[in-house]
Amino acid sequence: MPAIDLARLKTQAARLSEKFGQPQAFVHDLNELLDLYTNRTIRATQTARRLSLPTYHTPRPVLRQIESELDVSAVSRPEEAIALTKALWEAGSLESRLLAAYLLGNIPTAQAIPALVRLPDWLAESTDKEVHAALLTDALACLRRENLEAFFSLLEGWLGSPRSALQVWGLQALVPLLKDPGFENLPAVLRILRPAVRAAGPATQLDLQACLTALEQASRTETLAFLREVLADSPSPMLQRTLRRILPTFSPELQAVLRAALRSEGREESASTEG
Repeated sequence: MPAIDLARLKTQAARLSEKFGQPQAFVHDLNELLDLYTNRTIRATQTARRLSLPTYHTPRPVLRQIESELDVSAVSRPEEAIALTKALWEAGSLESRLLAAYLLGNIPTAQAIPALVRLPDWLAESTDKEVHAALLTDALACLRRENLEAFFSLLEGWLGSPRSALQVWGLQALVPLLKDPGFENLPAVLRILRPAVRAAGPATQLDLQACLTALEQASRTETLAFLREVLADSPSPMLQRTLRRILPTFSPELQAVLRAALRSEGREESASTEG
């Protein structure tokens, strides 16, 4: 891999961006550029252990420069950007799919919303954790920032789905929003989150834990009230078991409230059985 000359890299990325409206030509030139900066010192066995996708092991500064060249065109040429995201995804490398997610997240929401419908298919196609994270953060960035109503509508469908995979993706997509210090509309989050919490089980346990942790960090008071309400509304035995398993990961204050609510629910269930 050659040393990165920033001025040269900027020129290369700018030339690549000239093919923005020609998806196949863009992908061809992208692959040539990525190959130029391939880190060939990384062993194949390391790649096999970490990734399910072929990769050029591109240094992060190279991808950042390419991303910066895509930003302006994504806004001014949204229809071409959508076509390019599809070509980048179909190219099938780690780098091309990360760029597809990034580009999709910079297209204006009015044009991007129809394209975002394909996210579940893309998530199902790839088992790579880095790609998943990019699809649930970068690809939703513009929607999350500019049209929360549409963002919540998309996630509401996922979180209310009987498919645990969709619930998991919905929980994961909520975390970046909850960690945004400027976000304040927690009631909307709690409304769409409730079905996934009530349906919680082993398949969603870890992601529910991460989401509730982020929710508590955003507002412990609202998290306490929300979980009290859920547990007061005939929770399933599976939900009770799930909450008991993840209990130690929460703050002492939240643990105390949940323990009391779970004990109360256990007593009520026992009394109902005896009656």
